[in-house]
Amino acid sequence: MVNDFLKMGPHDVGGEVSHSIDTHDHGMRYWEKFSNGLRMALTSTKIITLDELRLTAESFGQKYFEMEYFSRNARALVELCQQRELFTEAEFLEELSRQKKIFEVPIINLPNKEQIAHLHDGVEHKHSQSDFQEDETGEGPPEFYFDMLAAASILQKKNFISAQDIQSRIEKFDTVFPFRGISVVARAWVDSNFRKHLLTDAKTAIKEIGIQLESFADIICFAQSDSVHHIVVCTLCSCYPRTLLGMPPTWYKSRTYRSRVVHEPRAVLEEFGTKIPSNKEVKVHDSNADMRYLILPQRPKGTEGWNEKELTQLISRDHLVGVRIPEDVI
Repeated sequence: MVNDFLKMGPHDVGGEVSHSIDTHDHGMRYWEKFSNGLRMALTSTKIITLDELRLTAESFGQKYFEMEYFSRNARALVELCQQRELFTEAEFLEELSRQKKIFEVPIINLPNKEQIAHLHDGVEHKHSQSDFQEDETGEGPPEFYFDMLAAASILQKKNFISAQDIQSRIEKFDTVFPFRGISVVARAWVDSNFRKHLLTDAKTAIKEIGIQLESFADIICFAQSDSVHHIVVCTLCSCYPRTLLGMPPTWYKSRTYRSRVVHEPRAVLEEFGTKIPSNKEVKVHDSNADMRYLILPQRPKGTEGWNEKELTQLISRDHLVGVRIPEDVI
């Protein structure tokens, strides 16, 4: 091959040359959380599967590259539901129109701060512009959100899912899932028997300490050591142990991270502030729909005698995918 790269499909970008990584996690807007909650509600009950969603997205060809992450996921979900005859195109378009009309509200200009003054405890007080700043600029939700709202509404009316199915997953991703992996690592740091079980059969070990992962994918745990550093990626898309770590950060889903980490992991790690000695091996683990990874960091020095709760304060999500290392406390 000269300059040609063989690819299994539009998702597979591993090894492409790319630019520097934005290592900041920009979080998720509500529309994105709703879309994720709907997708999880459908895939967790196998009404549709992740593999089917991925195959549908891959069928978009060049359009795949022209759509943002949530836009193509929404388009794939709608098309797959129609292929599976969960609803027709006519049903979808009718409900889509209805959902868009709900958001047809007038945009009201914010007050002029220079024209407002009133008394506070007898003293004239003026407001700053930030007192009137809205969370949005008035443009409304993105197009993919309307697609997901329409799909969700139809599927609820047909009793495939309920509104609570979606909302419960949104809440769990905010308040439950992000802390599970942290608690697993803290337990492994203080319980050698659990650590051994975690490294040989992670999913069973996690279940036996009372964590139900609600996922059909297997979990494999690798431990960081003095000789090997592990790091996780998904070159296919964004496969990630969501019910163990919460939603993947923005950079994990980026084309830049997915392409570069497989061929220059040390350079990528340095962009996260993690410098690995040249005599230490770096292993990159590629996730997929059936297999996800958890990285067990080394316990920081100076924490002898600390209990699990205290240790959790030293652990972050980035440690559990291997892009960063917990700092010693001495």
